Amino acid sequence: MVKQEKIQQINPSRLISGLELSFIRFLLRFRIFQIGIRKYRNPVKALMGLKRMVDFRRSLHVNKLTRFVKSNNRYFFALNVPGWPSESFDIFIKSMFDRNEPEVPKQHLLSLMFAITKKCPLKCEHCFEWDRLNGNEKLSVDDMKVIIKKFQERGGLGQIQFSGGEPLQRFDDLIIAAKTAKKSTDFWVITSGYGLNKDKAEKLKKAGFSGVNISLDHWDGNMHDTFRGMPGSYTWVEKACENTKKEGLVLALTLCATKAFTSKKNLWKYADFAKKLGANFVQILEPKAVGHYRGKNVDLSFEQQLMIERFFLDVNGKKEHKDYPIFQYPAHHQRKVGCFGAGDMYMYIDSNGNAHACPFCQTTSGNCINESVENTILKMQEKGCPVNQNDTVKKHGMKNLVTYNSFIK
Repeated sequence: MVKQEKIQQINPSRLISGLELSFIRFLLRFRIFQIGIRKYRNPVKALMGLKRMVDFRRSLHVNKLTRFVKSNNRYFFALNVPGWPSESFDIFIKSMFDRNEPEVPKQHLLSLMFAITKKCPLKCEHCFEWDRLNGNEKLSVDDMKVIIKKFQERGGLGQIQFSGGEPLQRFDDLIIAAKTAKKSTDFWVITSGYGLNKDKAEKLKKAGFSGVNISLDHWDGNMHDTFRGMPGSYTWVEKACENTKKEGLVLALTLCATKAFTSKKNLWKYADFAKKLGANFVQILEPKAVGHYRGKNVDLSFEQQLMIERFFLDVNGKKEHKDYPIFQYPAHHQRKVGCFGAGDMYMYIDSNGNAHACPFCQTTSGNCINESVENTILKMQEKGCPVNQNDTVKKHGMKNLVTYNSFIK
């Protein structure tokens, strides 16, 4: 019994649902209303702002979520939204009020993905950083600090996700950069799990990280190792998940759903396995013909996209699945309302410090070390997403887009 109580004490990360969820949802919306009151000094305008925010979220998610994640006395309902209560959550909500202004909306960058290293021991099938991988490092730890400071001082930034390469290959620099940054931003690390032992997980928590996003590309260990080009990489994932959970950090998994993987059987087997590992979130990404996949026919079929849609809506929306992780499928949102990248809500900085619309649309808009971040973002927003037409329209035609939209409504 003593041992069990100790485990619960050091492992507070869990899913909440039912009455507890309803109560937290009420408190969360009340907090958003309070922020609106401070902004507008008018309760009616604050309520209208809250309604616009709720309507925006409902435009992205057809079904109401049946669970939230509780971690270290904070609540999370999406991977790209800071946990509440926190200063980073309040900053995020203020930015969302500005975005949803009916007259003069303001765009704030809400989330930043930052590749801090070229180093990586893996040879992943889908790697979008393939052309830069394992080259000479261009970013010093001071460069990392400068970039983080520039974006935090700009205002509105609620989250930074550190990636690579394998960011844990520069673990000491990662910790230094996070510790010297303002605590007004949620920090996440995107990793293969390589070397994420108990000591490193503990240091991530002490440095103020909210969570760890671990790449797991199959429920079968051998298939994952093959995809990652490294025997034994699956065992890193298991150990990294265990150490992440023990420190009470939010645990997310990311799956690249390839053509070979995408079937109803594999999706549900993956969901079962993610639940077994104790994951709080799972992010499903579609493969893109960039990096190591450049020139290859990796796009999912329209039928496979709909298969993932059905799974995504089912696992998130039905109460009988409330014990599963919260699933996110960014392509679902992109096909409904357009891309949020290109400096709109998020952007990507590569391991040279260059700014891109997103990890998959790599057209440099400026260097974040030597150039003005403000000008870089404005340039990026003017250009918009390099893929300026909806993927579904391009690949399958307008008729299938109408079918898609009819399905998800």
